[in-house]
Amino acid sequence: MKILLTLRQPLFPPDTGGKVRSLNIFARLARRAAIHAVSFADPVADAEAISEMKGLFKSYTPVFWQETRKYSARFYKELVASQFSSLPYFLAKCYQPRFRSATEVLTAREHFDLVFCDFLQTAFPLLEITLKPKVVLEHNVEFLLRKRKWSVEKHPLRKMVYGSEWRKTRPIEARVCRCFDHVFTVSEEDQQTIRREFAIDRVSTLPTGVDTDFFRPLGNPPLPGRMVFVGSMDWDPNEDGIVWFLGNVYPRIRQAIPNASFAIVGRNPSQRLRAIAAKTPAVEVTGWVPDVRPYLSQAAVVVVPLRIGGGTRVKIPEAMAMAKAVVSTPIGAEGLPFHDGAEIRIAEHPEAFAGAVAELLRNDSLRNVIGTAARQEVVSNHSWEKVVTRVEEVLERVASHDKRVTTRTVASYPLMVNP
Repeated sequence: MKILLTLRQPLFPPDTGGKVRSLNIFARLARRAAIHAVSFADPVADAEAISEMKGLFKSYTPVFWQETRKYSARFYKELVASQFSSLPYFLAKCYQPRFRSATEVLTAREHFDLVFCDFLQTAFPLLEITLKPKVVLEHNVEFLLRKRKWSVEKHPLRKMVYGSEWRKTRPIEARVCRCFDHVFTVSEEDQQTIRREFAIDRVSTLPTGVDTDFFRPLGNPPLPGRMVFVGSMDWDPNEDGIVWFLGNVYPRIRQAIPNASFAIVGRNPSQRLRAIAAKTPAVEVTGWVPDVRPYLSQAAVVVVPLRIGGGTRVKIPEAMAMAKAVVSTPIGAEGLPFHDGAEIRIAEHPEAFAGAVAELLRNDSLRNVIGTAARQEVVSNHSWEKVVTRVEEVLERVASHDKRVTTRTVASYPLMVNP
């Protein structure tokens, strides 16, 4: 099978949940199919990643573009301007003519069996492209993600922006999902949302996988009282969750466990978050790290205190693969097939969340039982190879169905014979 793959950005380094999922799926799929990839890329910052992408796929075409740095003066200027546009900001900034042109050059040169778009950001610019069939992987139901941000936001200006973003996203997302030949989601909840909201049935769910050879127990004991969160801190739901945790949950834990400490591990923490953390005892903000495993290994408990979000959190099965006890909110664990009290603890409100963490910090035996069960579950049922086999089966079915439809359509027209 020959696939045209469109990506939001190079997949290296795999320092976000979306990049981890995409890299693990597409790197394995590239061993089974000829993949020609296209993505936006910064010619300077992504120079090393571009080289790695060219080695990973049959071909790789970077579309050079420098994304505006989040929270910069230019970012806020663009965000304000987008309020007068019909497009939400996260789609408007990716709606670049050069991106579509790059795909059209490839489709003119190569015969592809299908187009595979990773994220809504790369599917929307290709709505009108003639090549079919088209498949999109929705890592989140994007309008719902933004609607959840809007629902919890207190600041009036941010709430106005989030409200505008989700209302503009929904009809675009509906159009993409209805026009594309198949939609992948990363959870059953997202699949049901897309079926219900957009009235389509061409949807499949891909379970979240984990590399259990890479993420495994390292053999060192955890630090007493140590909590760890791992995630890209420039993703709004992560920052929102950590700010909520520091203000509402962490003080309760410290009161119950005086030696409790907390490490926030992930790229691009904002100045706002750094300022809050600096005023909070025994909190470390690492920023980007080359390998999260040493930090996870130190954890007695891994916390996932998300209040908003979509899709599934790769960070949870990765921590579980290292035999760590995880405490998550319901939204943090949404879409993952783990059971409260067995492989994970789930708590929503500050008192319950703090109580679950404190109990695990005190009780080594309970913590080990949950961590061991978590490791066994992900090893048995959450390998990336199983995920990719599912992807390949669906793609083969979509491509073969399109060929049958095309053949029937051509055959339905009578031959025109010149007199």
